[in-house]
Amino acid sequence: MTIDQTTAKVLNDLLRELSSELDLHHEDDEFQALKPTIETLRRAATLMTDAGHKAPEVYHHVMRRFERATRS
Repeated sequence: MTIDQTTAKVLNDLLRELSSELDLHHEDDEFQALKPTIETLRRAATLMTDAGHKAPEVYHHVMRRFERATRS
């Protein structure tokens, strides 16, 4: 799959902005309730990586928080 540069930039910007908002405004104990949003982020990031682009670091940070918070 390929993604043109404009689409990749928009996806990257959206991933960065939404991940930043989740990171800043939600505690770890709220992450279970955010599962649908996290799954949407994951799908967008998968599109990016499958097309050879990198997801922003804040996305990876939020995913690590989610995994830690929902692990049990």
